[in-house]
Amino acid sequence: MGTIQVPANIKDPRLEPYGDYRRAANARPITYLIAQVDNQSDDTINMYEVVVVTNDGKQIEATSISNYVDTWRDSFAGDAMKYNQGIELSNSSNFYLLPGAKGTAFLGAEQPITTVKRVFVYPAGAFDRVEAERIR
Repeated sequence: MGTIQVPANIKDPRLEPYGDYRRAANARPITYLIAQVDNQSDDTINMYEVVVVTNDGKQIEATSISNYVDTWRDSFAGDAMKYNQGIELSNSSNFYLLPGAKGTAFLGAEQPITTVKRVFVYPAGAFDRVEAERIR
């Protein structure tokens, strides 16, 4: 169970470290999603992927923010301090939630998300899909 902000408010202070690192890497902006998860299952949840279907039928995939941080980090190959900052940021963003635990997952999508028709969550891998329900 849980909630997902699609898209997340870019001014959310929890996103600041990611935005700062992305800008330092001169990388393109991404769309952020924030998932609040309450793992009531018997399986570990890693928020493998979220797929948003827009009103015009476009599918937009969002994956862990750590995937983006790892890509941005490559631009700092000659700067050990910034490179290591990326390792720390990526490691702190990895999301593995044991049964009974609660946590927050940060995800990113390459495309802007301006409308939302349906949202599909792959909580523990590429095969088990759950459709999210709109709450407002």
